[in-house]
Amino acid sequence: MTPRYNRCVRALGLIVVVVACGGEPAPPAEIRETDHELPGWVPLPPPNVTTAKPQPWVTDGRPTLLLFSASWCASCYASLLTDVAIAEAYGDRFQVGVALVENSDVEFSKSPMARLLADVPVWSADSVRTFATRCGAEAIPLACLVDRGRIVYRGSADSARKLLDAYGQGRFEAALAAAAAARANVVAKLGLGVFAPADIAEIVAATHGDPGWQNSLAWQLATRDHASPTDLALAVALARDVVGDEGGLDFLHLDTYQLALSKAGFPDQAAAVSWRVLHLCKTVSAECMIEKRRAWAYIYYARERNKPRN
Repeated sequence: MTPRYNRCVRALGLIVVVVACGGEPAPPAEIRETDHELPGWVPLPPPNVTTAKPQPWVTDGRPTLLLFSASWCASCYASLLTDVAIAEAYGDRFQVGVALVENSDVEFSKSPMARLLADVPVWSADSVRTFATRCGAEAIPLACLVDRGRIVYRGSADSARKLLDAYGQGRFEAALAAAAAARANVVAKLGLGVFAPADIAEIVAATHGDPGWQNSLAWQLATRDHASPTDLALAVALARDVVGDEGGLDFLHLDTYQLALSKAGFPDQAAAVSWRVLHLCKTVSAECMIEKRRAWAYIYYARERNKPRN
């Protein structure tokens, strides 16, 4: 399955944003709307009074987690609050900071991103350029863990949490092996094309802690041309696990969730998630036009569906 990520790439002075889209076929009648309960959301932060000022990266001796981002990268705004949460959660064990990519200090400081990252270390692009090359930061957002000059991990920031915990406890290799085995098992199960409703909880549990991959699986299942009720039930379960675990801080993950809910026959719940998408996009000052268009469509559909019929 192709991962569903929005990536920013700057080349020859152009910004290229890759966005995946899906259709809206009629929901299956077998799924009842009362069967799904939404998770709770983390309160969205108020605007910071101060702004972040990029500083040169200087090692403090601890392993360094670089969260590559840039104010020109539209999809980087989706993971901003996740970056803040990771910095707060792991800053006592790792040297964590937002590493700018092809972003001047002046350009960054004038952006909404600077205000959102006021409480997080931000490292200037020049000071982390070597790491950007070695970590392969041509596509961002990207997380890269470096320890004593060795690249330990590169991938999505939200999927790094479980591995960061394992690394700090000296069981990183075991965690990598377990994650690979879980992925292989899930791919084999889904590759058969048929799985029982009882398998859904097992698949969600096997993929828990890898929200980037869970989101990709949910998106692929929800956008299948002939998605079965079981496909859609798994898509909803995976998407719920992602947004529930992170508290609804990434509008791309919420977009997958609202799409899966709508297609699975939960219009009111989809509309409730859509309001979160709209509030989150406003909080992080992101355009996220495709996600907002879908959100308004789901809200409109739920309102029309609930209108009294003469």
